[in-house]
Amino acid sequence: MPGGRLREWARRNLTEPRIAVALVVAGAPVTLAGALLYVLPGPGFPVLVIGLASLITGLVMLGSWASSG
Repeated sequence: MPGGRLREWARRNLTEPRIAVALVVAGAPVTLAGALLYVLPGPGFPVLVIGLASLITGLVMLGSWASSG
């Protein structure tokens, strides 16, 4: 079955806390870039919304993991 090794690797290594940390680490600079682009010429509002969504999702995931663990 193609992709079986990849699926097993992902099941072992992509845990919820790691995904949450990745979302927070990626969401913070995207949010800052969106805030900069909001005042500079560029697509500021959509970038800001995407950054805030990933940042908030990561923080909620970390909070739920910390309170249950």
